[in-house]
Amino acid sequence: MVPREAITGPLAFDRLPEVDRLAALLHGAGGRGRGAVMLGSLGLHFNVEPPDLEAGTVAGLLKAYLRSEPALRRATAAGGFLAARGLPPPFPAPYVAKVLDPAYRPDLDALARDYLTANPTRHRGLDLLPLLAHRDEAGVRAALPPDEKVSPRPVLHYRMPQAHVGLPGWSLAPAWNLWVGVEELAETQAAPAAGPAAG
Repeated sequence: MVPREAITGPLAFDRLPEVDRLAALLHGAGGRGRGAVMLGSLGLHFNVEPPDLEAGTVAGLLKAYLRSEPALRRATAAGGFLAARGLPPPFPAPYVAKVLDPAYRPDLDALARDYLTANPTRHRGLDLLPLLAHRDEAGVRAALPPDEKVSPRPVLHYRMPQAHVGLPGWSLAPAWNLWVGVEELAETQAAPAAGPAAG
């Protein structure tokens, strides 16, 4: 028996070191892998629960991710040629331009429609299909190819990171911290511009 996937239930931030201990056990038992193999990625997926499911929050996190994606891809591909090959395809450039237009402030129906039109696949660094299907499973499944898998849940499925259990001392913390940078950027983008100083 060769374990192919380890899945945890929801974890609070302070329990993330438990996953590092699991990775250390796998490494000690002979686990191998440095981000990717010839046939694909050794994925480290985060199902991140957003603060709420309001359109502004989801769109803000998506915008922050799209602004960050080039840097996230470079950081993840630093594991070498196979790591770069194992990355999910980037979002299409016309879709990125549409979402990053400052005037793009969709409601949830428009956000879902635009996303599904441009991305009828789970193979993106930030996969919104689970969240969109949580809201409207029938509508999402109707927009996807019949063999596309999607599990409805109210989370952002962050698929960019990779697992390196073959490296002694490997930790998921750097990959998680890259995601935290996306959240921080979303918060910065959402902050109102400072008004004139009182006086």
